[in-house]
Amino acid sequence: MYICQKFTNFVDMYKLFVFTIVLMCGISFAQINQESQSVWEVRDSISGGTFTINLDSSLEQLIKSKEQRVCEKNVYVPPRVLTPAEKCASQQKIMGYKIQIFYTRDRAAADKVKNDFGRQHPSMTPELIYASPDYRILVGDYFTRKSASSDLRKIQRDYPGAFAVQWRVWCRRAQ
Repeated sequence: MYICQKFTNFVDMYKLFVFTIVLMCGISFAQINQESQSVWEVRDSISGGTFTINLDSSLEQLIKSKEQRVCEKNVYVPPRVLTPAEKCASQQKIMGYKIQIFYTRDRAAADKVKNDFGRQHPSMTPELIYASPDYRILVGDYFTRKSASSDLRKIQRDYPGAFAVQWRVWCRRAQ
């Protein structure tokens, strides 16, 4: 009752609450079980001095298990190269190849080539891309340069300057 009358101000109550929490935490951390600790003595390789580390036994077991696993794996295994299907499982677009059939700084000329190509090759969809300062007409989505080569040979009959260029491609359309 006396405490409630003395601490009628909210700020004073808050300070009392924080003090109580800090006091409780200090008491709980001070009660360390000496049986669950181990002492490690480490020698400094530079100065030759030693220092001790008081370590909890659960951390000691964790460190020893990690050391054992590292020592067992003496052979380096490089990371596996993901297949395009595995890459596409997590991404909509990946680095692949497109066929560039034309580039210019003239937007009207680029639109004309795009429309002409669309009429000549209805199975392929040309894209007009502006990459400053040029307009590019790109066709197809291919995972590899090799998969683009058969279409590239067909396209080069009408567009001899066509070539495969590395570009981001849509996974669902790529071959």
